[in-house]
Amino acid sequence: MLIYLNLPTEGEETFAFIDTIHNICKKYYDESYFVGNSTSSYDLSDSFATDNIIVSVLSIFFVVLVLFFTFKSAGLPILLIAVIQGSIWINFSLPALLNSPMYFLSYLIVSSIQMGANIDYAIVISSRYMELRAKMPIKEAMRQSLNFDFPTVLTSGSILASAGFLIGKLSTQPAIVSIGKTLCSGTLLSMFLVMCILPEILLLGDTIIEKTKFTINKPEIVHKETGRFLVNGRV
Repeated sequence: MLIYLNLPTEGEETFAFIDTIHNICKKYYDESYFVGNSTSSYDLSDSFATDNIIVSVLSIFFVVLVLFFTFKSAGLPILLIAVIQGSIWINFSLPALLNSPMYFLSYLIVSSIQMGANIDYAIVISSRYMELRAKMPIKEAMRQSLNFDFPTVLTSGSILASAGFLIGKLSTQPAIVSIGKTLCSGTLLSMFLVMCILPEILLLGDTIIEKTKFTINKPEIVHKETGRFLVNGRV
């Protein structure tokens, strides 16, 4: 049986109609199969909530785990993740505020890319800051960190944002266009938050970073020698 719809390929009204067809078929058939673009989008959308939670939780967990042992602090990874995750939430709130439809797979793909790629910007600034804060006041350390790392963040972020912008403009596939646009806007938001908001968060959370620092004790290597030694030169 072929059914032609004067509805969009996906959307609340389309998915509600597919539910209606399912319910009608259950009355007359013990088993039925549905194919088509709308049905495929319906099935993917039906699993979106679970997949979204799994992707988000695993992305955050592994990033925090790596940063935890890299910076040897429990507080700093949380601050960095809060900034990047905040940029992701802001990025995907824009389509809702602008009443612009978005392909739901864009959320899964771009949120993973944005978390994995843009966390590097925060790591670069934080690493420099943690290195300099031991030698000078924290405000001066942050100022120098931004001066050193601004070209790096600007170059890397501009490349990623430009790639997303071109994908969104050149592609004719709505799904790919949605991914390109959200990747571009997400990268620009991450650059802004990392350069303008993250420094204030690190300065305000400096006490938290210090109190949650830890050290990993390494076994000492002891060399024992016996016998007669001759030293010629300066020791």
